[in-house]
Amino acid sequence: MEVNDDQFPGSTGNPEHDMDGREALVESSLDSLFAAFDIALEEGVNEPVLLLIDCEDPIGAPIARKWEGNDAVDAAIMSNAMDDETSDNEERATTVLIKTVPLFDSQQELSQWFPYLADALARGPAVGGFYVVVISFGGAGVFTVPMATRPGQVDQ
Repeated sequence: MEVNDDQFPGSTGNPEHDMDGREALVESSLDSLFAAFDIALEEGVNEPVLLLIDCEDPIGAPIARKWEGNDAVDAAIMSNAMDDETSDNEERATTVLIKTVPLFDSQQELSQWFPYLADALARGPAVGGFYVVVISFGGAGVFTVPMATRPGQVDQ
């Protein structure tokens, strides 16, 4: 794999592959994302945006550590590694942190950290679902999670 000046630490060097990896992280975290979304609504968060942060990513780790502290992130990574040792999965899952912020705050703060997200977040609230900003693979991407993808939901 050739590294170029546009490649961020943690990136595969292929922007399409990085976005596919972020999308897979959303799909594998749907239960946790919907639980966090529901809690945010109960707590009165206006137009919640969920941040799905890879605690083992060179970009995501400092953000997670700033919010949760080194000890909490280190303990979560250790616990995840031990869980994977007893799992039959071939590939180890990364350690994630889910934080919820109001849309307005995400437009202000995330656009400063990741200017390339500004246009996606400026569109206003997600229609028929909620936004998830994945910080992994050396960068970030915005995804809309449709309410119809809620695990356990029966199609009508």
